[in-house]
Amino acid sequence: MKTHLSSPSSSRSLLSISLSAVLKTALVASLSLTAIACSQSDSDQPQSTHQAEGQHEAMSHQEGDHSNMNHEDMNSHEPAEALGQDYSIYQVGGEWTDHRGNKFELEDLTGKNQVVVMAYTSCQHTCPILVRGMKQIEKDMTDEARANTEFVLATLDTERDTVTVMNNYAEHNDLGDNWRLIRSDEATTRMLANTLNIKYQFADNGDINHSNLISILDKQGRLVAQEIGVADSGIKPLIEYLNTHN
Repeated sequence: MKTHLSSPSSSRSLLSISLSAVLKTALVASLSLTAIACSQSDSDQPQSTHQAEGQHEAMSHQEGDHSNMNHEDMNSHEPAEALGQDYSIYQVGGEWTDHRGNKFELEDLTGKNQVVVMAYTSCQHTCPILVRGMKQIEKDMTDEARANTEFVLATLDTERDTVTVMNNYAEHNDLGDNWRLIRSDEATTRMLANTLNIKYQFADNGDINHSNLISILDKQGRLVAQEIGVADSGIKPLIEYLNTHN
């Protein structure tokens, strides 16, 4: 067997390749840690002020020990395709049922502005903060704007959030007559989420990781505003829109 001795130049090449491989490995590991961090965006674009505040607010409101959880924040930096378009979200269609047991179609919501969140009732993380944000919007609206606005919570948990569960949730959270908790089948729910740019996925422990967005639909069902709804900086523009477009 012959042993080949490396020349100085080939040794330098091998060293350069090794260093490059190490750097690439470190970079991939860094990106992976960033992607799974709780309440951090999956985009490499710089965060806006209200997004950073929203993430901080969401973390400060979490209760209990979530150190072993991977509750990803899926908020997108890219606006929903329907935002600013002359397209009615109500074209998603499908049959829906509200927490009072009434069956309806989305276009039945035509005629009033809609404040829409996609979440689920058993969520213990950012969902309660989103509902609190919706209630703050309701509180800070003018009487005229409030009379022309409804609040919709569309569940992502199509199996566990039955009519009874949603109705109990509405009573427990003192949600008024202008609130609708609604459910549909998985395919219709996914279609609505895609249209609103709401990302969600089911975790092994039963949680649902999802975007923390509050969407505003005008009286024709067009998406006219959307913000991360876990901080005051996110809901203030929504309140301003509703108070000036009633």
